[in-house]
Amino acid sequence: MKVAVIYGGPSPEAEISRKSAKSVIFALKKLGHQVFELELDENITEKLKQQKPDKVFITLHGSPGEDGTVQGLLEIAGYNYTGCNTQTSAICMDKDITKRVLKTYNIPVPAGETFFQGDKIEPVEIPCVVKPARTGSTVGISVVKDENSFQKAVEEAFKYDSKIIIEEYIEGREITVAVLNGFALPPVEIVTETGFYDFDSKYKKQTTEYKVPANLNLKLQEKLKKISEKIFKVLECKGAIRIDFRIDKWNNPYVLEVNTIPGMTERSLLPKAANAAGIPFEKLIEEILES
Repeated sequence: MKVAVIYGGPSPEAEISRKSAKSVIFALKKLGHQVFELELDENITEKLKQQKPDKVFITLHGSPGEDGTVQGLLEIAGYNYTGCNTQTSAICMDKDITKRVLKTYNIPVPAGETFFQGDKIEPVEIPCVVKPARTGSTVGISVVKDENSFQKAVEEAFKYDSKIIIEEYIEGREITVAVLNGFALPPVEIVTETGFYDFDSKYKKQTTEYKVPANLNLKLQEKLKKISEKIFKVLECKGAIRIDFRIDKWNNPYVLEVNTIPGMTERSLLPKAANAAGIPFEKLIEEILES
């Protein structure tokens, strides 16, 4: 198959995207596909016309790319591509909209409020989490543990988006569940020095631990998988997604966000979960490509 891999672009997460693409490209070549490497820029449609790929493998993180923009362009141009469609991508990129949709299906999410640029924002109950509504890789997110740092966290979030979310901080365990073509993979637990899986913990610190699979009782494992598969269905996802949870001290799960284009770097969680399910990296890529 002739496969174009699109990566990079103007997103704050472009460097992570390029790392994901590197792994994907290597795997696709090992699988025998003809691969075209395409950096996302204003000439992307011309590049695609020149290569005429059978399928486009999207490894973009953040906006544009993960928000449905590129998916819409590819649909208009008539190219088949990996992952979720335009509508699902746009919904999942916006954490505010995602939470609203999930709540209608009785899927548990943290309590919180949404604010827009220019709103008067009073300090809320501390601790809390302040985050941009439409970024990934925990860009612009802060855990606020005292009132003095609240305003700074709000200003930081507004650097990345005109809409932000302020929600309760759930003390507990960080769990992520990947779903591949509708079936949940083994949950992964993330253990960090600070108790918060921020950008540095994801991509820089060597002290971050990944428990694959997570040490959870069978009932909780099944509950997480059931919720994750339901989310995949109701949001009409395709290919591979990853859902981030916080588990409180009473083992109640709360959905933090849905990632429609999970990372594919050597530290990424989807490949770890797939490997725990007996799916090697090349097979994972083939599954996504054929979905």
